[in-house]
Amino acid sequence: MITKKRILAALLAAPAALVVAAPAHAQVNGIATASPVRVIDSSKAFTAAQQQIQTTYKAAFDQINARRQAAQKEAEPLLAQLDTNKDKKVDDAELKAAQAAKNPVLDKIAAIQNAANTDVQKLSNPAARAELFAIESILRQYEPAQLRVVTARKISVVLSPEVFMYAPDSADISDAITAELDKSVPTVSIQPPADWQPARETLAMQQQLAQIEQIRAYQAAAQQQRAAGAAPAPAAPAGAKPAGNKPAEPR
Repeated sequence: MITKKRILAALLAAPAALVVAAPAHAQVNGIATASPVRVIDSSKAFTAAQQQIQTTYKAAFDQINARRQAAQKEAEPLLAQLDTNKDKKVDDAELKAAQAAKNPVLDKIAAIQNAANTDVQKLSNPAARAELFAIESILRQYEPAQLRVVTARKISVVLSPEVFMYAPDSADISDAITAELDKSVPTVSIQPPADWQPARETLAMQQQLAQIEQIRAYQAAAQQQRAAGAAPAPAAPAGAKPAGNKPAEPR
């Protein structure tokens, strides 16, 4: 079943061209690191916003699931034409053969996929916009929360985890920033004004959060396959990298 997060992850799967420039986590001799995307992802406000979006836009998500299923059903007879060995799947060899022969079935399948993707994007836009507004509302409180941690711990410099080749766990202040953020902004609205437009940093953050969700989905699928004794899961989506220097964990 397609959930809201998976929908957004699919729509925003392209590697983020923008990276939010902000601290990381850990404190060593006045130097610390912090990952804004990890902080936002684990914050109470973002979790609550996700739950509210799931409820508010349930009808749209149901429509998206139905549209995906309809597209799959429409494509199945065409895919069967490419399945030359009749094993009920189209492998790389069969796909390459169809491409080499310029099989018109490929164009028909692409047209079905493109139409479905266009419809899915339209249906998911309100939820994506609601998520962006929640993210931006939380981001406004990130700097003050970070400053409170920096002041309390007498930190001089906060850097991104990617800057370090190595840093001890003690250098990480992401969790401390999350705790401060939870105090100041436990919940946020998901209803943006009609004329509101998200900032570039907000769009970048949404992409990074979507990539984390992709990683979680991949890890969950791999874990299920291992438990069932199946073959290894396919490679994680291109460009998807967990934020910070700790791997994302499935929820």
